[in-house]
Amino acid sequence: MKIAQVCPYDFSRPGGVKNHIESLSRHLRMGGHEVKIITPFPDTNQPGVYHFGSNRSLNIGGTKIDVNIALGKERKQLKQFLKTENFDIIHFHTFWNPALPLQIRRFSNAKHVATFHDTPKNQFIGKNIMPIAAKGVFALMDAIISVSETQAAYINRFSKREISIIPNGIDLEEYQKPVDPIEKYLDGKFNLLFLGRLEERKGLIYALKSFHAIKQQNDEVRLIIAGDGDERQMAEDYINQYQLKDVEMLGFVPEEEKLRLLRTCDLYVAPALFGESFGIVLLEAMAMGTPIAGFANQGYLNVLSEEQKVYFAPPKDLDGLTQNIIKLMESKEQRTSLSNKGHEIVKTYDWNIHTKKIAKIYHQLLDQ
Repeated sequence: MKIAQVCPYDFSRPGGVKNHIESLSRHLRMGGHEVKIITPFPDTNQPGVYHFGSNRSLNIGGTKIDVNIALGKERKQLKQFLKTENFDIIHFHTFWNPALPLQIRRFSNAKHVATFHDTPKNQFIGKNIMPIAAKGVFALMDAIISVSETQAAYINRFSKREISIIPNGIDLEEYQKPVDPIEKYLDGKFNLLFLGRLEERKGLIYALKSFHAIKQQNDEVRLIIAGDGDERQMAEDYINQYQLKDVEMLGFVPEEEKLRLLRTCDLYVAPALFGESFGIVLLEAMAMGTPIAGFANQGYLNVLSEEQKVYFAPPKDLDGLTQNIIKLMESKEQRTSLSNKGHEIVKTYDWNIHTKKIAKIYHQLLDQ
């Protein structure tokens, strides 16, 4: 099959949807299919990635929203590209980010698939705007996929359309390769790791406050923060205000460094408050054998076992988060048990499994 994967975001910026598209595309190619990725500028100079339309990022509701569109010469180039390539399947991800996906759909004669990744930032949007918008998208698509039951519940309220639930995957082979820990952090201190975009919904302030409380009782603890974003200044101000020691602000880290951090840390802290459709970052920690604690937002609950849920407090429950971290710091036996459980869970999310499910949907559409 000749397949296009459409990413509505700046492809130079790290994120779960980008990782999903890259992994899915790689595994489809391994299966013998021809896959090209379409995304807005800026150009990433990656083989197999084609750029059309300018990208602008807006900060709305505690997260970044990308707005992109191909105009003038770029619009003509996009139209000609789709005509020349003559794709069998065009697979859209988060279709409703304006407006490049809609342009591609308009110019395309392929079979069209949409995967919904996002959950609403507030209940009004989730109960009213999102399902109405989804119903409009459904009319343009030949098949619908959602990454979780939690996410699907927001888009199927006003429609009886069949939705295939196919979770995010993980490249287990990559996580099973030998990875060296970061030696400078192996000094006997207990290493907590926060990894992700520094934006409100990721709950960094809760990680900092929890660390602050723990540090007053136990000086042999360190907080490593990997990621960048609008809340970096807030974090630095908090650290300076309380003169917190042993907080490492690393900024954005490449994939190789992320794996080394997960191998190094003793506990991964995931205090995201809302807006998570699926806990891919939790799966990454599980794949590296890292125990996890955090907040039990709806998306994270999709992947957690009952044993793991014990260490996930309700969102914004700072005391609950802090106490769960302390319990795990004090029990190596329980951390080992969580590590073993994570290894079991993550096996069911191998991209080799999920790619076959998605390819089956493609084939079904072409056989109609």
